[in-house]
Amino acid sequence: MYAVVACSACKRLRVVDLHTKQSACPYCSHEDVHKDLQPFYRGRTQDHARQALGKLTGFTGDGMARKHADPNTDPFSSLVYKYEHTAGLDSKMAVLAEGLTKIYGTFTLAEVEAVDPKNGPKMLKGMLAECYIAEVAYGRYKG
Repeated sequence: MYAVVACSACKRLRVVDLHTKQSACPYCSHEDVHKDLQPFYRGRTQDHARQALGKLTGFTGDGMARKHADPNTDPFSSLVYKYEHTAGLDSKMAVLAEGLTKIYGTFTLAEVEAVDPKNGPKMLKGMLAECYIAEVAYGRYKG
C-alpha cells in the first residue's frame, strides 16, 4: 500500500510505502513516522500513487511538464532554482552536472560559480571526484 503525504517539516508532497514505519523526505531529509501523517491518496501500487501525486502537484503525464509552465523559461534560472531546492550534496552535484551539460554541452568553473558562487570550486572538485563529470578538454567539463 502506497500513499501521497505531505512532509511534516517542509510540507511538500511525496509518495511513501505504508508497509514501512518511517521514511526521510527527499527534499529536506526530515524523518516522518507514517502513522502520524494524513494521506491525501492511498493506492495499491506505487505507479497509482505517483499518478495521484502528479495530479495533486499539477504535473501532467506528458514528460512531467507543469500544466501552466512558461515555454520561454530561462533554462539557467530553472537550473539555479532546482539546485537551490535540492537537498543533499550528492543530489546537488547530480543536478548541477546534468543541468550544466544540458545547457552548455561542456562547461567551465565560471558556469559552476554562476550557479553557486560561494562553493563553485568545491562543487567542481566534488563532481570530478564522484565521477559526475569528466574533464574533456583543459578547463572544460561534461556530465
